[in-house]
Amino acid sequence: MWQQNHKSVKIYFRKYLIIAVFLLAGCSSIQNDISEDEAKQMVLDHHFNHNSKTEIRSVELKNNKYFIAWEIKDNCERGKDSVNKKGELEMIEASIC
Repeated sequence: MWQQNHKSVKIYFRKYLIIAVFLLAGCSSIQNDISEDEAKQMVLDHHFNHNSKTEIRSVELKNNKYFIAWEIKDNCERGKDSVNKKGELEMIEASIC
């Protein structure tokens, strides 16, 4: 009887271990792939203008993405972009005064 209980404990332990490995692998942070500085530089490069300087106003880490608010004072342009862990940049909002 002890051996039978021991086998079932092994089976449950293996199942929980496999589930834990999948959960941990799926929850890897963006910070393991792209640093905040790299994300900011991607936004600066994307909005590069020879006549103006793009400034980063804020950076927020949310839902495993960086949300970066930027501003170009010379032409009164501002907006917010997101950068995901694959390095893909998406414009969330933009406006010109």
